Amino acid sequence: MRPSSVQGQNGARAKERRNFSRKAHSGSVFFATPKRLFEGELLNYSQAGLAVRVPEKLVEGENLIVALPFDGAMPAKRPAKVVWSNGKGFGAKFMR
Repeated sequence: MRPSSVQGQNGARAKERRNFSRKAHSGSVFFATPKRLFEGELLNYSQAGLAVRVPEKLVEGENLIVALPFDGAMPAKRPAKVVWSNGKGFGAKFMR
């Protein structure tokens, strides 16, 4: 899948950085850091990563194990790395 373009704040078209379409999902997701188990709300996911709503601020670069909804296309448990976190949620990319 090719990256699409999106409308930026100034009205200019910017190149979308995602290479895989996201699947919207509303439901719980469990994930673990080396020190703790969490439950959050899975907002969306793709073959490359996911977005989760959770009140804790995670550390960018932190490694996770994520238990995804089983859809048959991807493994149910995936290693991931936090790429952004803002105290309301986080985004992570799956590790290969």
